[in-house]
Amino acid sequence: MTRRALLVGMLALAGTVGARPALAADAPSPAVPGQAPPGQADAGADIDIRDSWMQILQPDRRIATGYFTIENRGKDAHLLNGVTAPACHALYAHHTEQESTGETAALFDHLALPAQTVLVFPPGGYHLICSGYDDSVQPGRRIQVTFHFLGGTTRTVPFDIRPNPDQTDATP
Repeated sequence: MTRRALLVGMLALAGTVGARPALAADAPSPAVPGQAPPGQADAGADIDIRDSWMQILQPDRRIATGYFTIENRGKDAHLLNGVTAPACHALYAHHTEQESTGETAALFDHLALPAQTVLVFPPGGYHLICSGYDDSVQPGRRIQVTFHFLGGTTRTVPFDIRPNPDQTDATP
């Protein structure tokens, strides 16, 4: 064996002395249930949801559309990771002028809300679709919609129900 090969072999062996196999504890740990990631515990206080209302779009198919403004007044970004309502069999996102896809429908399952930002979900743009709604969704009434944030924080807000003034174009 040449001196060079011996030296390389010794260096390689020396690099393993004191080394230990990687342990599962060395890997980044997933978020602990019930414990919010840094900065996320304040989502409930930082987030304001207002101007929230629903309009019955197709009563025969039990489809209503939901509109709202959401504002992150905090210093940390927050992640919206779901929207639910007991009155709606399913709640998902839709854009009036775009083709609906799975990615579009899942918008509110992974929506980043940067710090100090206002996002508006108006008629004609991105909005919620409430499909398969129950009998509580009636004009003049109000339903509760819950916004779920990373780390477990939620905000429940009332959505006023309005009739659809224009039944001519009722395609969601």
